Amino acid sequence: MRFHHLGFLAALCTAPAIADVKLPAAFTDHMVIQRNQPFRIWGTAQQGEQITVELRDAKSALIRSSKQMANATGNFSMELPALVASADPMTLEVRGANSVTIKDVVVGDVWIAGGQSNMEWRLDGTDEQAAAGVAVANDPLVRFLRVPHVTANRPAFTVDAAWRVLSPDSAPGMGAVAFWFARDVRKETGVPIGILEINWGGTRAEPWTDTATLSGDPLYASRVAELRKAIDTWYSRSPRERAADNEVARKRFQEAGTAWWSQVNAEDPGAKDAWFAAGEPKEPEAWSTVTMPLVWGKDESRREFDGIEWYRRNVEIPAEWEGKDCLIELGTIDDADIVFVNGRAIANTIGDIGTGRKYRVPAAIMKTGSCTIAMEMLDLHGEGGFGSGPEAMRMTCPTGGDAVISLAGEWLARRGRSAKDIASPPSRPSKEEAPGTGYGDPASMFNGMIAPFDDLKVKGAIWYQGESNAGSVEDAEAYRTLLPLTIRSWRGAFEEPDMPFGIVSLAAFQPFHPEKPLHGVWPILRDSQLATERNSPNTGVITTIDVGEADDIHPRNKRSVGERLARWAIAVAYGKQDVAWRGPRTKSARRDADGIVIDFDAERGRLATRDGKEPMGFALAGADGVFHIADAVLLPPTGIKVRSAQVVEPVEIRYGWQDNPASSNLIDEVSKLPAHPFRIRVEADPVQSVPGAKPAK
Repeated sequence: MRFHHLGFLAALCTAPAIADVKLPAAFTDHMVIQRNQPFRIWGTAQQGEQITVELRDAKSALIRSSKQMANATGNFSMELPALVASADPMTLEVRGANSVTIKDVVVGDVWIAGGQSNMEWRLDGTDEQAAAGVAVANDPLVRFLRVPHVTANRPAFTVDAAWRVLSPDSAPGMGAVAFWFARDVRKETGVPIGILEINWGGTRAEPWTDTATLSGDPLYASRVAELRKAIDTWYSRSPRERAADNEVARKRFQEAGTAWWSQVNAEDPGAKDAWFAAGEPKEPEAWSTVTMPLVWGKDESRREFDGIEWYRRNVEIPAEWEGKDCLIELGTIDDADIVFVNGRAIANTIGDIGTGRKYRVPAAIMKTGSCTIAMEMLDLHGEGGFGSGPEAMRMTCPTGGDAVISLAGEWLARRGRSAKDIASPPSRPSKEEAPGTGYGDPASMFNGMIAPFDDLKVKGAIWYQGESNAGSVEDAEAYRTLLPLTIRSWRGAFEEPDMPFGIVSLAAFQPFHPEKPLHGVWPILRDSQLATERNSPNTGVITTIDVGEADDIHPRNKRSVGERLARWAIAVAYGKQDVAWRGPRTKSARRDADGIVIDFDAERGRLATRDGKEPMGFALAGADGVFHIADAVLLPPTGIKVRSAQVVEPVEIRYGWQDNPASSNLIDEVSKLPAHPFRIRVEADPVQSVPGAKPAK
């Protein structure tokens, strides 16, 4: 019985706010209870209030009940005996001073679908697969709950979410991987399936891992200690003190920003010669015409440019706007900008590429007639330009009527200085946010999105994440430690030490380089994922190097991913050992006279290639560590010999070691599942086992 987040909620609420019985988001109509496990109900009520829980069938017959007094902080948590799977709808009622009724409750298996954008990706974004999914989506015994994006620095009580029944109307809004996974697991088990969709695009694994787990690892201990200290300091100060600190930081940032812009513009011709002045531009022949909004990365002449570009145009101000405060909106801008109206700088932004620009134009400079709007835009690196559509660019006057002046369309443009030698801008202070609530902070999403559900019992989890932890070799290698920590964190939260955890190995991405034996960082992260399967019981990695897209980090073929995860779940979580899910895995490696021979554990007993050609995607290196593309031949039923004329005494072999290993074609002959990329060192011993490999069947 845990009150870790309930106590925090009570500390933040006044007594009247928790006088009524309140339940977290897990308890809404259409919820799924995990079968064969004790069922916990928790919430808040008035201090000392008696709470009654009753679970009744469709005929109102009592199935389970319990009573408890709310404790001194207004929290209660009670457990009902386990239930067998049932599709018959039940009603859960929780009574205190008021009554909360949850209808259409069923009993089956609950799975968590976690990760980043490829797990979050909705069915309606999968092209032709969306129509196929909707066509088979009329199954009211598949339910899903999609958790909104929330962060917190302490475990949260609830979120704004509710269970939904799968139907042709609701299916498009369900995560595509979770949809196909749930469909196949439901078909196999015949029991109701509930999916908790707890994911967030672009996230690293650290925010999904609780601080207690992270603090036990040397890689993260100091970072967690500093964060905890900052959080404690934050809560020890009053709101007035925090506001005062924030104001001081804001003023310092403004002063630093003014000094930085002055330094930047000291060498810029546009700033020196007032290219922002009202009226017609000087040297009109030096200006070109562009159409706004302009994305530099999509424009040939600007794609490789980092630096300043000036823009200007004239608009007609209506008489009703004269002498009134007005607004200029421009959407998001990468990276920094200054906006001028009739030659006067009205606002600037530094270090905030994700927030749409919305600038006040002072009433004193608003005059009827022609008005010159000018912009100085600075891109320090990357794509540059505008990040929003034409509708985001406009000028309005809230007290001057309903007129809108579109700022999209034709502007004049002129290039200023290069970004070379421009110092980094000052860092923008946080917006009075508590430490530990940032997008990348350890445990911020665990606290905000996992904790509200962690008193539920679940069957297992599926996980599609890693792209954001593959930005560098160091990050990708650290994932070998981090992913097991995340798994341990979730297993601890749901009190399931052996909770099944299915992992999606990163799909192919980026251009294929046929001339290179190795390329990219993603292979290292894939190897870290495979190491997790070999070293963490009840986990499994499904391989997706054959379903990626070179030019899209979000491959649309989510059906194959979901179906392969379902194969894993059916085999591992449901014990159907005759279901193939892994594809070939390395078992042992040995040197022979002119190469390396690898033996595989092929689930169906034979290796093959998906295209009928010789095995490809292999590379060998000798003691010098220099890799060369290698030839390979099948040694039926489960062996491969790899050799290269350029490597006389190979000591290391790698397979599929590219971000996009397009040539890697090794598969299981029957299941057609691909072999996972791997690396093996073969030193003095003639035969070496691969850690964690299963014996051949």
